[in-house]
Amino acid sequence: GDEAIRGIGSDIVEVSRISRLREKYGSRFLKRVFTKGETAYCESKEHPEIHFAGRFAAKEAIAKAVYQSGYDKIIPFSDIEILNDTEGRPMVSLLTHIQGTCLVTISHEHSMAIAFAVLEY
Repeated sequence: GDEAIRGIGSDIVEVSRISRLREKYGSRFLKRVFTKGETAYCESKEHPEIHFAGRFAAKEAIAKAVYQSGYDKIIPFSDIEILNDTEGRPMVSLLTHIQGTCLVTISHEHSMAIAFAVLEY
């Protein structure tokens, strides 16, 4: 294909910030930000907050990439779904209709999570 990069985005999140939001708002926070599939994935891990933080950073990075492309409507985080393929790589589904394909990479260590996203079409 003739795809070109239309936007890039990155974000970094403190894991403790996500832990505080979960403690303060519980399932209300999770439902507003994450899909059922994402919540199930993160909750299945030994340290869920690290994975929630990674996906939160990824959603921020994806939104930045999409906005950079010229898209100007608000994208609810619950409309960005990041599940893993059979190889464990994060796969992005945009539930809001947005042109293009979004790729994301997520890294984390105990206190920080970072993500980088590219939108191409």
